[in-house]
Amino acid sequence: MNAAAPKAPTATPTTSIAGAHALVVGCGITGLAAALALSERGIRVTLLERDAEPATETASAAFDHWKRKGAVQVRHSHVFLGRLRNLLRDRHPELLRQLIDAGARELRMLDTPPQTLRGLVPEPGDDDLVILGCRRTTLEWVIRRYVLARPNVTLLGGATVVGLSTEPGCVPHVTGLRIREDGSERELAADFVVDASGRQSQAPKWLVDAGARAPEELTEPSGIVYYTRFYRLRPGAEEPRPDGHPGAADYNWIKYAIFPADDRTFSITLAASLAFPEMKVLARADAFEIVANALPAVARWVDPARSEPIGDPEHPVQAMGGLVNRLRRYVDAHGPLVTGLFVLGDAAYCTNPLYGRGCSQGFVHAELLATALERHGRDWRAVALEVDAGAKRDIEPYYRASLAADRDAQRKAEGRVPKGWRARLATRFFEDGVGVAVRCDPVVYRAFVRMMNMLETPEQAFSRPSVLLRAGWVMLRGKRRNAVYALPPPPDRAAVLAACAALPSR
Repeated sequence: MNAAAPKAPTATPTTSIAGAHALVVGCGITGLAAALALSERGIRVTLLERDAEPATETASAAFDHWKRKGAVQVRHSHVFLGRLRNLLRDRHPELLRQLIDAGARELRMLDTPPQTLRGLVPEPGDDDLVILGCRRTTLEWVIRRYVLARPNVTLLGGATVVGLSTEPGCVPHVTGLRIREDGSERELAADFVVDASGRQSQAPKWLVDAGARAPEELTEPSGIVYYTRFYRLRPGAEEPRPDGHPGAADYNWIKYAIFPADDRTFSITLAASLAFPEMKVLARADAFEIVANALPAVARWVDPARSEPIGDPEHPVQAMGGLVNRLRRYVDAHGPLVTGLFVLGDAAYCTNPLYGRGCSQGFVHAELLATALERHGRDWRAVALEVDAGAKRDIEPYYRASLAADRDAQRKAEGRVPKGWRARLATRFFEDGVGVAVRCDPVVYRAFVRMMNMLETPEQAFSRPSVLLRAGWVMLRGKRRNAVYALPPPPDRAAVLAACAALPSR
């Protein structure tokens, strides 16, 4: 990294932000989170969105009919972590109620611990360890209706952002956007702009075109490809009861996860390393079913007597590649690159969606902005510094964790061993210590669940003495004594791939 950015200033009396006008680019989860957080602070918000409005009367119908070209991930598996659920519970209880009324489920993670875990007893704070289970289209449809019902939020559809409107200076100040509608361009004025346009954000180009310094960017491939298929339980069928096979596991050559959702639906995601190009066959529905049925935990869910596939019949398996971990900094050692522009969510911190943090990070980032605006009003430099400092504290640790996990997964897939004794010791600690302790030690398991739900950073969760000592003790017991806590063995890779290879060509 370059030199550290300036420290965020302490709050000083400033002109109130109430009554200001914000343009928010993108009406996905982060854009909606920004509109919600800003509008409740008395700010007038205009949302800009390219995709058409969902022409559906129910959240369930949105899954079948809502076209979201700007967010190809909407029909992949999603999990909405405790950090997001708790934010809705505490700040927007009516919105949480509407989500539950639409079918979203509150899934209490401590109700279904690993069956090998003993001694897990209730503790203060356990009510925070609850995730929301529903399809992404359901969550977005409900939040969109809720946000657009607010009197100070409007939606401008069909507009494409061309660039920023700025006042020139050593640090340009953003005064609005230049947009294109129906083949013609015009300017929209605003007090400030929020870029919530996601992974495809054009903010770096906008800054360069405006004469600002380019943002620092760090990009690293995640090294995996996703394959997702949705299912619905048949009438009278119930979800399988938990057993010794976990709902998610990493067997190196194949990763899987099961996602219970709304309206008696669920999804299965299979992920494969780019080191195994033969796994591209998972894009075929018949191959997907072969692999799913080879995984005992998944096979019980996709049993044709229990469930049936749903979704686009022309694309029954949704594939998603090109996944990266990327960080873009809009504050450097000299301060903000521009003032009056705030880049949130995946547009700034983009991580491997395997870890399910994207939507939660978007809401956290939006709250950081809204809180900074409350504190500093129209002191745009102070707001930018505080948002940057908050993101480094509350979001960036998960970016680093995603990088580390993806690098380790790629190393394993490629058959490389860690370099140096420190790397080997760290690998052994997490594989033979933490990885086993989460299945047998309640203290380590609870720390893992809190970290996974973004209630603690990885550094906070795994640097506590109690967690370090317990995980270290488990590691030192050795593999023989810990064998009883090991994951069930994976299916035979060669046999599974042979079955896929035997499928008739298309």
